[in-house]
Amino acid sequence: MNANQSASAPIPRLIALIVAGAMFMAQLDSTVVMLALPQMAASFGIQPVDLSIGVTIYILVQAVFLPSASWVADRFGARRVFAAALIGFTVASILCALSESLVEFVAARVLQGMAAAWMTPVGRIVMLQATPKENLVNVITITTIPMLLAPTLGPPLGGFVTTFLSWHWIFLLNVPFGLAGVLLVLRYIPASSEAQRRPFDVFGFLTFGAAVSAVLYGMDRVSAGGGTGSIPAALIVAGLACGFVAVRHLARHPHPVISLASLRIPTYSIATIGGGAFARLPLRALPFILPLFFQIVFELSAFETGLLLLALNGADLVLKPLVGRTLKRFGFRTVMLATGVLSALSVAACAAFAPDSPMWVICAVLLASGMFRSILFSALGSIAFADVPKDQIGSASVLWNVVIQVTNALAVSCSVILLNLSTVLGGEKDVPTLVDFQVTLLALAALGLGAAFTFRRLPPDAAAHVSGHRSAGSGA
Repeated sequence: MNANQSASAPIPRLIALIVAGAMFMAQLDSTVVMLALPQMAASFGIQPVDLSIGVTIYILVQAVFLPSASWVADRFGARRVFAAALIGFTVASILCALSESLVEFVAARVLQGMAAAWMTPVGRIVMLQATPKENLVNVITITTIPMLLAPTLGPPLGGFVTTFLSWHWIFLLNVPFGLAGVLLVLRYIPASSEAQRRPFDVFGFLTFGAAVSAVLYGMDRVSAGGGTGSIPAALIVAGLACGFVAVRHLARHPHPVISLASLRIPTYSIATIGGGAFARLPLRALPFILPLFFQIVFELSAFETGLLLLALNGADLVLKPLVGRTLKRFGFRTVMLATGVLSALSVAACAAFAPDSPMWVICAVLLASGMFRSILFSALGSIAFADVPKDQIGSASVLWNVVIQVTNALAVSCSVILLNLSTVLGGEKDVPTLVDFQVTLLALAALGLGAAFTFRRLPPDAAAHVSGHRSAGSGA
């Protein structure tokens, strides 16, 4: 690249903001719709429970099409695919708003899920390709904000829009943001390098997609049925079998739909499928389980619960600028171990909540949990790609997004299964009690605590070229 090109190249922070906006739109859409289901059901003339297929299909379609994102980005160019995915998501949002029946809505959600499956990982590919390693922590910190804020802002926003406007506006609000995103992509993101022509791995695509979707749907059915039923169990077993076949195939195929080569990189492996996934699971369960906890046990309103959950994310906005300096001062290993342990303990502390607990104590615990979570998530996202070569960024990004989605889905399913199991073992009860929530939170905390100690496997100077940390033994 010549001097003029370097001078005109967009700064990584701007690209990160564009990608973060797309991620936020995709994740927010999956949460705001939950509040609109009763009104939508009345509009379609069906029962609210029948609309659950519209929520489930969105997740399953993403699971199926996520593996193809890297190939599509390589074949047609990441910038072009990212812009096309934004357009597709916007058009699908319009179709959702115009739906007059369940069939039309489900069809629109399929299109929306396909667009979201490419939008998030390809956006990350665009960002990582344009970001020097020394700026990685800063841009990853920016893109962690959507996955932290969307689950909390979604419910109150969805409730407000549904109550004071109509359910149609939940989807129409995506239109101006989607169009603005397309214009920003075309204006500020540079064109991708020459397209790479390689054969599409159809077998890997089908088996991997079948494995992920079967396991996710099976877990969803297990949680919905209280942990019983032969069909959900069969789905999970079939999904695991497909997963075994898919992994063997991907490891041997010369052009796999998702390359597993990045898993041989210790920092990526630990952050993605090792301790990182299990440390993340309890923290991703909190935005689901705490609203139930506060509304069922504390008998708080949805609005009051939403205000409490804002405390969980309030610390994120304050601490984001400090993540880079924290990693530079202490290094990835120390920071991930400390915040992993503290995050797990904060989940356990939530089990001490009771209806007579002072509100300031609850807010303080949630703020602390949000602070630890903020640093941990940023550290995981940064170290995961610290040692990944440029030619593996695409497949590594897609695999990262698949693991994130599976972890988020399992966080909800595991929470429901634990709640149902505790409720059943505790006697005949229609709804979970304080003890049931305490058991669930403590079990999740134990999982997170065990996962945190796996970060000890990292060397003290892990990814020091990204954090800028200099350990005691590294010399002057």
